Amino acid sequence: MTAAGDVGFAQRQLAARLARVRALREARDGGGEPLSAGVHSRLSELWEFGGHRDRDEPGRRPEFIVVRGEFIGTRPDHPYGPALPRLIKSRGLQLRLLLLLLFDAQCRAEPGERVRNVRTIVGPAGENYRTWRELVLSETSPTRGTGRTAQDLRVRQITEALRALEGQHLVSIPRHPGGRRDYDAFELLSEASTADEHPPYLVPEAGIRIPRQFFTELWVFALTDTELATYLLLSFLRWRFPSRHLEQGVFVTAETREKVFRIARATWRATDLLHRYRLIDRMPDPRRQYRTGKVGDPAKRWANREVAPARFKINNDALSRPALDVIDQVLGAPTAQDVFRRETGMDMPGLTFDSTLPG
Repeated sequence: MTAAGDVGFAQRQLAARLARVRALREARDGGGEPLSAGVHSRLSELWEFGGHRDRDEPGRRPEFIVVRGEFIGTRPDHPYGPALPRLIKSRGLQLRLLLLLLFDAQCRAEPGERVRNVRTIVGPAGENYRTWRELVLSETSPTRGTGRTAQDLRVRQITEALRALEGQHLVSIPRHPGGRRDYDAFELLSEASTADEHPPYLVPEAGIRIPRQFFTELWVFALTDTELATYLLLSFLRWRFPSRHLEQGVFVTAETREKVFRIARATWRATDLLHRYRLIDRMPDPRRQYRTGKVGDPAKRWANREVAPARFKINNDALSRPALDVIDQVLGAPTAQDVFRRETGMDMPGLTFDSTLPG
């Protein structure tokens, strides 16, 4: 592909990325408020009260949702590898739904406890807990003449995602007589499950900590699968190397990325957009060109030990901003600060994240 072709391809990808986030912002359930506003309110309610409609007692209100490390990375010779890379798809809710299941479980159950599914997919009105359909944000564009509503399509997306998770031994779905799946009775299994071992899910005592705003501010739905996977990989590295992350940032070599995390280079490129959203910072390296990543003569620099992989730090504070608004601004109407960060990798001195100067 020519240089002009590369630029055109990148522009088309960004246009598609912007179109997706705007579709999420505009999604509605047949009128009324945007679906994103309703899901935001219901996930905040879930965190605050454990999801129960009574609201008489506060919920657990965990500040962090804990994920087992084996979901993200395993030893290089592991026969199956982690489940995360197998959930990365261009379409489908499987990865987002699994993360939502972990959020729901830990808002209701204490560490070490087994978690029972208390929600139906659709369910009759007046149930004690919100349905899964009410907690999921997705793009739903009904086709005219089919008679299917946006709600119907989201239910289908959820059941398709549950089947995908069942195929990876991350949920168990019982069957009705005759073999039809009973989706309302599914059981969450450990996120470290494999084809050989798939124990029931117990809330972990320790592991990778994801701030609860990742869910309540809708980042779990706004990010693509590749962005989610890259964010989780960097979260794994922060968990394993906390001092290094704090002092100089963490990195991963191509060999480790491929053998331990089984993440492709194309997925890892999502670090660029995560940096632009300010979810991560790329540490400056005077030996490397920021925009291209080039390091001059690679062989010569490796021989002189002058080249190191790019290092990153995670910004927990950035998760407190509404995900859909942030991505729409950064990609569709960037401020001067956004443009400066995109071009230099740094923030412009004297301007804040909320700057409204034209881009």
